[in-house]
Amino acid sequence: MRRIDLSLSTLVPALLMSLQSASSYGQATNEFYGRADLSLNHIDMESFIPQQQEWQPNSNASRIGYRGSYQLTDSLEAIYQVELEVNFDDDDSFSARNKELFENRNTFIGLRGNFGQIIAGKHDSPVKTMGREVDRFNDQVLGDVKNFMEGEDRIGDLLLYTTPDWKGFSATTGVVTRANPNGTTGNSGIGEGTSVSLNFSNDFITTALGINNDIDKQDLTRLMANFYIGAGEIGFMWQQADRIDKNTDEESWFVSAEYRINEDWRIKGQYGMTDYSVLASKDKQFVLGLDRILSSNTFVFINYVEDDRDRTAASFTDSGLAIGFQIRF
Repeated sequence: MRRIDLSLSTLVPALLMSLQSASSYGQATNEFYGRADLSLNHIDMESFIPQQQEWQPNSNASRIGYRGSYQLTDSLEAIYQVELEVNFDDDDSFSARNKELFENRNTFIGLRGNFGQIIAGKHDSPVKTMGREVDRFNDQVLGDVKNFMEGEDRIGDLLLYTTPDWKGFSATTGVVTRANPNGTTGNSGIGEGTSVSLNFSNDFITTALGINNDIDKQDLTRLMANFYIGAGEIGFMWQQADRIDKNTDEESWFVSAEYRINEDWRIKGQYGMTDYSVLASKDKQFVLGLDRILSSNTFVFINYVEDDRDRTAASFTDSGLAIGFQIRF
């Protein structure tokens, strides 16, 4: 009978060699990340009853997260992310009202390879994602475009596929896997709501066309372009939104710009409008801000915003002044 050597001197090197040979697969890359975005805001809300006028702290969608990938083969990896919004301020502030200390944000699992990327979970719609390129005051109290435009949707039960990049072109398609994209009860199904974007980007321009079908009870078309000119950027966005449960629609647009004065200072602004088909109503937004850049991940800012609400019976102006800082890690 042949004897088999089971000594440690034989087993340990053999085990190490087997692990080394398997290490081309099974490689995991993980990271914790986050963004602290805190500000002190003076808000004057004429549209509130009673009118609200006060100083308050706001956490502006600050977040923490954990994300990573796991190499399955040479050309295929699993990807995953868990992201939570953190509301440092109390629930009386503008940004934290009706929210818990932690709120679920973009959280998903998926696969990435030569075919592109597919994920399942909760995520910003492709239409919302394309708008971030030109929304200079994203997540800011009253300054975010969601204060006067539709289409800023984060969707649960979402399948999201993104094609590989080809000469600057790509496409993203999201399919809601429940019958009602608003999360109300209904029979399960696939494709009851869809969100699609066609994208192009190079050193001079980023542009995209987005279409929502039955997302948040709306059909929506959005067009965005952002131009890079020296130390500055100029952006534009237009959209048409039609309610599918009511005979109403709205048309929105805005322009935005930012300019890097030098390594330490950046100025930015945006102006936009939504025209509603009902009662000749309009919403307008004007925002102006100045950033003091401390590093690639940190800056302090001061912003001023006015949101005008023009209605048939009355008109209101909601305004705010924000002084704060943002740190990414």
